[in-house]
Amino acid sequence: MELRFFLFNVFAVLGILSCSFANAQYSLVVETEPSVSTEMLRYQVYLKFENSTDRLSAIYGTDLDHMWIEAPEGVFNSPFNGGWSAAGMNAQFFAAMPTLEDDSYGTINLTTSAIHSPEGSQDPMMVEDRGSPWATFFTENGATRLDINTLIGGSWFALKSASNGLPDKNNRILIAQITTSGSLSGEINAQIFPLGNGKNSKKVKFTFDGVGETNGVEILR
Repeated sequence: MELRFFLFNVFAVLGILSCSFANAQYSLVVETEPSVSTEMLRYQVYLKFENSTDRLSAIYGTDLDHMWIEAPEGVFNSPFNGGWSAAGMNAQFFAAMPTLEDDSYGTINLTTSAIHSPEGSQDPMMVEDRGSPWATFFTENGATRLDINTLIGGSWFALKSASNGLPDKNNRILIAQITTSGSLSGEINAQIFPLGNGKNSKKVKFTFDGVGETNGVEILR
């Protein structure tokens, strides 16, 4: 099966091809904390939800809904996490490999592998255009930009059965940790199930530049 048709089917299952006219407000929150390497900062990127039963289905980009993240000074990717997600993170190794804690990764509300996370957690899955891969932003040390803007597009996502698709006690879901010595900015698209109902799925775009909270704008297409 060609990748573009596979991605189309994934988006159809997740509900990305539908639209909604609900008025719920969602926001993106960027925070920082010191890194093990003192010259860098760890940026944590969260989505904030209205309700504890709202579900994040996917982070995505396409030729119509461009997604990008830029870190001009380059991001830190640890050689001890060979993958793009938090599935390669294990707190038991932080003492022996301190810089692993600074690794940059994409996620759906996990900071370690699902097997070491609360019951019901599932590691996120991904799809990408082989001609324009985005996961290298989270695997290549010094990468400066993530772009998802092709017809085939790309996404990291959680199945509806994953407990980590629901917000934490602060109604937030972590979607990325990015460690860099410089600035961070971007536009991120999310597919959300309000109150967990995929039939009312929404696509929302978030634009950010550094630390702070910005409201999302619904994509009505």
